Amino acid sequence: MDKRTRYLGLGRLLGQLRLGRATLHDRAWTLNPSAWPVGSFLGALRDRMVVMRQSSIRIAINAARLQAHTKECESMAQQQAAEAESLSAQGVQIAGLSQQTSDTVNGATQVFRGQLAGLHATQGQLQDLQQRVARVTERMHAFSQVVTQLSQRARSVEDTSRLIKDIALQTHLLALNAGVEAARAGKAGQGFAVVASEVGKLAERVNAATGDIVGQTGEILGLVTDSEKQSRTIHSDMQASDALVGDFAAQFGRLVQELATIGGQMDAVADQVGQVNQTNQDMSASIALIADHSAVLRQRMQSMQDQVHGVRDQTESLQEMLAAWRTGGTPFDELDSGLTHLRDQCVALLRRSRAAGLDIFDKRYQQIPSSQPPRYHVAYDQKIDQALQQLLDGLLGRVPHGSYAILIDINGYAPTHNRHYSQPPTGDLAHDTAHCRDKRLFDDQISQGAIRNRGGVLCQTYMRDTGEIITDLSIPVELDGQRWGAVRLGLDYQRYEQAARPAAAGLGVARLASP
Repeated sequence: MDKRTRYLGLGRLLGQLRLGRATLHDRAWTLNPSAWPVGSFLGALRDRMVVMRQSSIRIAINAARLQAHTKECESMAQQQAAEAESLSAQGVQIAGLSQQTSDTVNGATQVFRGQLAGLHATQGQLQDLQQRVARVTERMHAFSQVVTQLSQRARSVEDTSRLIKDIALQTHLLALNAGVEAARAGKAGQGFAVVASEVGKLAERVNAATGDIVGQTGEILGLVTDSEKQSRTIHSDMQASDALVGDFAAQFGRLVQELATIGGQMDAVADQVGQVNQTNQDMSASIALIADHSAVLRQRMQSMQDQVHGVRDQTESLQEMLAAWRTGGTPFDELDSGLTHLRDQCVALLRRSRAAGLDIFDKRYQQIPSSQPPRYHVAYDQKIDQALQQLLDGLLGRVPHGSYAILIDINGYAPTHNRHYSQPPTGDLAHDTAHCRDKRLFDDQISQGAIRNRGGVLCQTYMRDTGEIITDLSIPVELDGQRWGAVRLGLDYQRYEQAARPAAAGLGVARLASP
């Protein structure tokens, strides 16, 4: 059974309860018939208050865990909202660029289709030109053949004319011979002489005419020969042109065919770009909706953070009210007793220091050179840090799963800390932040709460950046009616309670307070 304090008389017990000196676990030595029902009532009240305290602490622990997760979720929601807003802006930009790209591709497709239609028309004209060149080539071939025949006939005429000229010359000679013979014949030959004379004249005229014909025929033959040469050259050029036009027409036809294929591909690309554009437009709308939802989520997470913070405040207020009623015989009462005993020891140390001439209310914090994070000296810290550290380590060593025990002044200054938090600085910021925590000013929310507390035990719960849930118990430190600061004890309360409850049976509440 747990030890109980016995008070003489029921009234004395109730008076001590009102003053906070007795616990609901204590009983009265009395013959008053009301003692039994009052004791039963106090026992039932104690059981309920123990359950309320345990529940409130568990609620505070869960609220701290929820607040840490909510804060993390809020940070993530803020980051998500910022990213969503940025993504939404980018989505609008992408949608605009996509629309411009779609319009550009559609415009290029339309222009290409128009150019392709013009190329088809040009291909038709080229094919017509090829046919015309082919017909001209055929006609030039026929003309060359005609010129060749004309040349042959002109040569034949020339030969005939020369033959006629030779005949005319021979006829003229015969006429001359006939005239000579007629002259010799006298009157008998006069008639024949006339005929011979006329034949001679006729032969001269034929010879002259034949000469003209031969001359003209020679000119014609020269012209025909030139025409034949030129027609052959033109025919050869036309054949070459026909071949070139044919090759160009074939190449142009392949080009038009390839461009038609490209045109089909451009149509497919235009369709795909249109689909991508529609997808980008839909995606931009979806991203804008996500951004709106992210903003709403961020607001709700902020509201949830405020609500969780309110729950923490309410549970801390409830615990502060419950602390005014000492239940006795519980692990929490052991912590209360141990923390109170540490407070009394710290007050005694501060009084001795003041009696020795130290200014224990000194607030002129002098930063220690090259200390990062900043650490400070005051007028009294180096004189009391060894004795104070022994007191702090003494309590911490008796608390299962304790994390720290610390004394801070009204501004959150800790003259010293537990031994494993007071290591020499190394210059490594991460190491010194975690292991050089003595002589520092703490202005976090938990420290400020402990400083502002004017009542009994204040129970605050929070999550460290390591993910560990810490319950911080603190009570004010006053020196001759003047507020000096607070003593604090941090621990894993759930694990402490599991470890302390079996050991607490039969030991009372003074175990943690023993030196």
